[in-house]
Amino acid sequence: MRVLIVYYSRSGHTARLAEVLASEMSQRGHEVVIEAIQVERSWNKWFLPIPLLPLLPFLPLYLLSSSFRRFWHWVYFQPEQAISPLANPDVSGFDLVLLGTPKWLYISYPVVRWLKEVRGLAGKRVATFATFCGPPLKVFEIEMLFEPLEARLKSLGATPSSRLAVPSDFHEYFFRNEMRNLFRWISLRHFGCLLENFTMEGQAGKAEIKRFCDETF
Repeated sequence: MRVLIVYYSRSGHTARLAEVLASEMSQRGHEVVIEAIQVERSWNKWFLPIPLLPLLPFLPLYLLSSSFRRFWHWVYFQPEQAISPLANPDVSGFDLVLLGTPKWLYISYPVVRWLKEVRGLAGKRVATFATFCGPPLKVFEIEMLFEPLEARLKSLGATPSSRLAVPSDFHEYFFRNEMRNLFRWISLRHFGCLLENFTMEGQAGKAEIKRFCDETF
């Protein structure tokens, strides 16, 4: 099988996950091509969240109501960011595409631009993977990212396949690791285990990577 792994990574965690997946696929006998999406200009981290602020007043409703989530995924504004010319602008020659993104509340801006610029997704099976700081919360982490991402893939004629969500235990906001510490507390409170357990090095994280690879390949 000829496989393209294409991803965007701002802090390096999604890139590390892409390398892990590439190694696993190569060991299973597949031909693997890796492409990192490059931005034309990096944005200051304090500007990145500004387009996402409209959700904040509705966040409790979003978390509690599945019907509101469906509505919000239909109407929300998804920012995008200019990217450099693609090494693989047409993916029709690949049997499978793996698309990786960090979670920036929704889809990372460069990946949205990639979806607009790439060609050949129609009829293609696409498996998605992502990294984010916190534990794999079903609504706030998993659905908030993958539902809009898979909807965009379907609109381009692609067939979404497996999902892989691996926490990074890294968050660059705000000044003294406040967000990271919050997610660590949530992991203990909600799952009863350390956040590190879900990362690439943790037992649950390794099991999730294996599940994804078994389902995808």
